[in-house]
Amino acid sequence: MYKGYKFRLYPSKEQENILLRWIGCQRLIYHAKVQEDRYFRKFQRRMVGLAGEKPPVDQRYSHFITEQTAFLREVPSQVLRNGAVRWQQAYTRFFQGLGGRPTIKRRGGKQSVWLTRELFTFAPETNPNTGDGLHYHLHVGTPKFPVGVISYNAHRPHRIPASIHISVEGGRWFVAFSAEDEAVALPDGDPDQGIERIAENFRRMSEDQLFARTLGADRGVAKPLAISDGRMFDLRPIQKVSVK
Repeated sequence: MYKGYKFRLYPSKEQENILLRWIGCQRLIYHAKVQEDRYFRKFQRRMVGLAGEKPPVDQRYSHFITEQTAFLREVPSQVLRNGAVRWQQAYTRFFQGLGGRPTIKRRGGKQSVWLTRELFTFAPETNPNTGDGLHYHLHVGTPKFPVGVISYNAHRPHRIPASIHISVEGGRWFVAFSAEDEAVALPDGDPDQGIERIAENFRRMSEDQLFARTLGADRGVAKPLAISDGRMFDLRPIQKVSVK
């Protein structure tokens, strides 16, 4: 069972500036994908020859890096890629009827950046006398784009997540994620209580956390299986051979 966590984060001023740059660049890619989609849909409506053609819903972002946006090269490529992935995930939810079409996000209020495992590590600190685990240190960045160790207030124990969201709102920084919790299990003989416990854990998760751990699958004819993260699974050649 997965459980949601949200802790206060205490970056230095220099680390704040780097994280704000990452937030802005990831948001730029997200907005560029929104605007690109609007362009394709508008062009499609005006061109009779494109009737029935679907605008691309993919994770491409490299064509947004130009001379005018050279500053995008000053952040890890994974930060930019994750901006395109967030847009694709939002679009997939729109196709599934779970939300609206992706739109331009406001600059005010909560701002966040989604970091996958290539961009952070939780390094455990142990008691040198007993060897027992004390807490984790959060390391953010890559060798080329280091951020460093960022202090955070882990007021309860947690496991290592696959991805995290670092956000800022009103000058306060947070790190949020979902991680497997072995202590959360379905009680024997009481399925209703188990379902309620699962629902309660979902209610504690943020919207970003729910998006990060949601994966949809669609069975089709041309492609046997399509996953909401863009992956396609086809039959093996031997499976396509008709048995006579």
